[in-house]
Amino acid sequence: MTVGGDFVPSGDRREYDSGGNYPTVFGIKLTPPVSGVLIALLGLGASAYLLVNLVQPAWQRNQELRQDVAAKESQLINREESQRRIQEARAELAEARQLRADVVALFADQESIDTLLLDLNERIQAVNAGIQDEDRRASLTRFELNEELSGVVTDSSLGTEVNNRIERRVYDVELEGDFPQTQSIMRNIERLQPLLVVKNLNSELDFSSQSILIDGQGRLLPNGQPVTRITTSFQLQALVPVENTPAPTASPPAEGTTEGGAVEGEAAN
Repeated sequence: MTVGGDFVPSGDRREYDSGGNYPTVFGIKLTPPVSGVLIALLGLGASAYLLVNLVQPAWQRNQELRQDVAAKESQLINREESQRRIQEARAELAEARQLRADVVALFADQESIDTLLLDLNERIQAVNAGIQDEDRRASLTRFELNEELSGVVTDSSLGTEVNNRIERRVYDVELEGDFPQTQSIMRNIERLQPLLVVKNLNSELDFSSQSILIDGQGRLLPNGQPVTRITTSFQLQALVPVENTPAPTASPPAEGTTEGGAVEGEAAN
């Protein structure tokens, strides 16, 4: 026998309508809606657990790694910048040292001071080349160290920057010759290797050399043209860096003249 259609077995209709028997946990009947809610809550809890224990630590580690990478990149950039600045500083230091060496080379040293008198004599002999008449030859009549004016520069006369860094050696110089000879000697002094300063230059005409020669008829003799002799005196200052300056010693005064009219001897060592 087959039953079809909407057949409802006989019995307690309330038992069927109530949905049957469902398990009860902690006094809560696990009906389908309740079970769905509980399953959803369990899913949320599992997700939260995974988030807290797995995802969040991994995310924090990722952030730490990112920060570490950024810090190392910054350090690398700073290191490259530091290396560049170090190289620039080294180049500037080398340039400054070379500039200082070039500047110091312009100043006098003890060797050039010792040969200063000899150098002057050579310049005077050069202008006397080919001149046989002693009265027409140039001569150095004085070359003496002025100890009173010599010493370390402290008066800012050369600028405040060089105070106590430069020593000044002052020599009183006097020479005789005609105007072209004197001009040539002074120009040659400018060409000397050490840095020299000429001060208190004074030239005086020797009137005793202005006589002329005439014959019995009052005519000027061919060799009677007067020779214009000039006596020139000045102070010659040699500038020496302080670290290169031993105690100065007085140079001997000029002694006589050689055949070329220059003073014999050298400055005292």
